[in-house]
Amino acid sequence: MRKLLFVFVLFLLAAFSVNAQLLGLRVAANSGMLISELGTSDVPHPSAFSLSPPTSSEKFSPQLSAGLEGEILFQVTEKTYFGIELDYTHLKGFNDDPPYFNYFLTPYFQQYQDEFIISPLEYNTRLFNVAVNYKYFFMPDKIWTPFVKLTGVVALVGTELKYSGFAPDDLLVNDYWDLTDYGVNDGADVLYARGTSTSEQKKWPAFHVGGGIGFDYALRDNLLFEIDGTCTVLNSGIIDGVPNFTYANEDGAELLKYNRRLSLTTQISVGLVYLFEIGDGGRGGDGRIDPNLPFFRNKH
Repeated sequence: MRKLLFVFVLFLLAAFSVNAQLLGLRVAANSGMLISELGTSDVPHPSAFSLSPPTSSEKFSPQLSAGLEGEILFQVTEKTYFGIELDYTHLKGFNDDPPYFNYFLTPYFQQYQDEFIISPLEYNTRLFNVAVNYKYFFMPDKIWTPFVKLTGVVALVGTELKYSGFAPDDLLVNDYWDLTDYGVNDGADVLYARGTSTSEQKKWPAFHVGGGIGFDYALRDNLLFEIDGTCTVLNSGIIDGVPNFTYANEDGAELLKYNRRLSLTTQISVGLVYLFEIGDGGRGGDGRIDPNLPFFRNKH
């Protein structure tokens, strides 16, 4: 997290070193979800296959979650903007009928549990992002202004996978077997973690790219309401809390090999943009005014 903040501060210092800088500040709430994992699917180990219920599915159902983001904007031309964004995203989901994942047969799983019991699972994943955005506005002189954007993001990923639907001291809760006798209650139900208080590993550094669409609506000349939707491909396979391993039989030896996968995510952001101008008002050495000024667009 400190590295991300350091990069963000460097960008800000560079921005404010320019005379007559045109700026916008955006603050927004977001909600995101994992759509699917991309790449070659894991081949189930024969033991994992035999232990999995016939109706099971690897697919997690996403749940609504909330995050925050802030962005500083710089006008490049009348229709284009460059933005630097600091973002916190929370992704979570559940699987009421999971399979016996290959991961549960690996030594890595034994760091958390001695045994996995087929039962509902949930994940909680948090991303701390520094993003660079490019936005193109189609009708900058209108009250309602649609735009498209491209984004590149450096992220720190922290995730936790655990049992769900259980409560101590109950034998049966919501048709799920209680696991008190197995020592997985009272905070001991973590099945995998990285970059959280229940893990010794640091957050996973990852990169993701994508694009999106949105619009802004002028509440005043220099105050906009903005909403956008973004899809990104993230260079990490632990967004759903399950490390990916695939089965291979090589020269008669049964192996579980790490399977590198990508994650497709989507996010909706809703917030406000405040536009203002700093510096010498855009006047160059010859006294002429920059044709892109003022930074805020007259919508009326």
